[in-house]
Order: sequence, then C-alpha cells, then structure tokens
Amino acid sequence: MIRDPNFKGYALLYPLDIVATTLSLFGSLFMCYLYIRAPKPRTVPLKFIMAISLADLLYSISNVMSNFEGIETVRLCHIEATIRNSSFILSIFFSACVAIVSYKSFLPQRHFNKRRFFLRAILLGPLVCIFMSVGL
Repeated sequence: MIRDPNFKGYALLYPLDIVATTLSLFGSLFMCYLYIRAPKPRTVPLKFIMAISLADLLYSISNVMSNFEGIETVRLCHIEATIRNSSFILSIFFSACVAIVSYKSFLPQRHFNKRRFFLRAILLGPLVCIFMSVGL
C-alpha cells in the first residue's frame, strides 16, 4: 500500500489497490461459499483448493489491515507481516500439494493414500509457517 500522497502515480495506484484487495477478498469468500455448497463427499484435491482459498483470504485480510497502519502502529505492522508471509507460504505449499496429489493419482499400480497425505499437509503447513515466523 502506498501511503505517501506525494508519490508519483498515487492517484491511480491507491484506488487500484483498493479494488484489487476488494476483489480478492470477495473472490476468496465466494470460493469458500462454493466449497460449503459442494456435495459430499468432498475430494482431497477440492479440500486443498479450499485450503488455498483460505490462505488467499488471509492474504486479503492482511491487505485490508495495511490500510489501518500508521507510524505508531508497529505492533499491527508485525501482525500484518506475519499473516501476509504465512498466507503466501501456505498458498505455495498447498498448490504444490495439489500438484503432488494429481501426479500420484495417475501413477500406474501405485497405492497412494490421499487422505493421509492431506492430513499430514494440513498439519505440516502451519508448522512451517510458525517455524518461518519465529525465525529459527
């Protein structure tokens, strides 16, 4: 988010950022709504796509949070940065998981437990984010 109104192009970039953030936020909420409306049983790839949309929703929330930051709100800036970093990592992680599930599903004569892979990924993804956020 560009804060300085004296920045060249501010008049164009600020409204574009607001529009992009709003579209991303509503798009993520719409994907979550469609997942809820999807018939059961839900497949593992669909669950991973839901996880990606939740990560995108968190990223959109961090974009909204950046609108309320100021010089005196250092704590909010750290929270927003942690959410932004974690949601970005989770989006890439879950996208890679979708690729792995797709690849493993088409291997001939190979048993691959998608459900167990999904449960491990759901546990491992947030742990990676915590590890990255703490900086160990």
